[in-house]
Amino acid sequence: MRNFLCRHSSPAYGFARQREVPAISAFDELHDLEYLGPACLALINKLIREEARRLPVLAPPAGWQEADLEDLLGEFLADRLKPVTANLLALTTDDDSVGKLLRTSIRRWLIDQSRKTAVVSLGRSLESVLADSDAFETVPAGEVGAGRWRLSGTTVQPWSGPFDRLVEAAYAVPNIKIPKWSSETRRAPVADRASIEAVIHAVLTDAAGSMEVAHLVEVFTSRFPVALDPVVVSLPDDAGSQITADPPASPEEIVLARDDEARAASAGAEIVAMLSPLERRMIAYLDRPAEIQTVVGCGRSQAYHHGARLKEKLRQLVGDGDEVRSVMSEVSRLCSEAVETR
Repeated sequence: MRNFLCRHSSPAYGFARQREVPAISAFDELHDLEYLGPACLALINKLIREEARRLPVLAPPAGWQEADLEDLLGEFLADRLKPVTANLLALTTDDDSVGKLLRTSIRRWLIDQSRKTAVVSLGRSLESVLADSDAFETVPAGEVGAGRWRLSGTTVQPWSGPFDRLVEAAYAVPNIKIPKWSSETRRAPVADRASIEAVIHAVLTDAAGSMEVAHLVEVFTSRFPVALDPVVVSLPDDAGSQITADPPASPEEIVLARDDEARAASAGAEIVAMLSPLERRMIAYLDRPAEIQTVVGCGRSQAYHHGARLKEKLRQLVGDGDEVRSVMSEVSRLCSEAVETR
């Protein structure tokens, strides 16, 4: 990815590793140029380095080196340059909102990379258990489903069907043991080796067919959702609050719920900070144009226009990930509290 940075270090992009941030603000530069100039790229570079420290699972074995961080920056720009630029131009109002939106975008992107890493790691763990256990075998070449895994001694056809039933079979395995884990920077294993083998055996039995490792990974990530949950390390100046949740059905779900609530609270607060006072008052009435008329003091057609514009702004800020509902609930709650305290 260093080649990517080299290609974009021209005056049009203005990025150089050692270049100092120009006096012009990132917000002013962005709206003058309508693309990411030196100040914006320097800010992204700074935020990438800060946020990468929060996700140790992404760090190379030898720790972060300068070349690794440049590659990470290049990968982010290659993947998110256009949508991030569009959002910055459409949604920011000052330097503070530029920094908040960029940090949110970078954090979500890094978490996505962390989860991809977790999927690969889980797949390798399952392959190791499959290969070392006499209970499983690969379908030999020349047979239907060659290369897939099945229970030893069976002659089944390739599996195809709904995953829900297989996830239920995985949950039905009793006495799952999760090893004690003290690392604050690495994920704990989803379970001990014997438990993983027992779950694979139950899933293949219920499937009554041969399966690819990718299929098993999907079942395991549904049964053990915490397997995708990145370890997030607080920075020294991170004042994030500790959030608790009512206990769900399993220990894994408790961990996941707490992390989801923390992310939703953080994202919701950042989004509310990007809304104008009038927009915060409108949040509760997005589907009631007549109420928006009263809040804004305008006609019905203008109320529809204001409502549609705010909905689009929220859609772009919240995104389309799995946390849309929880983030929007947090935004609504914060805006309601702000209105009540007026």
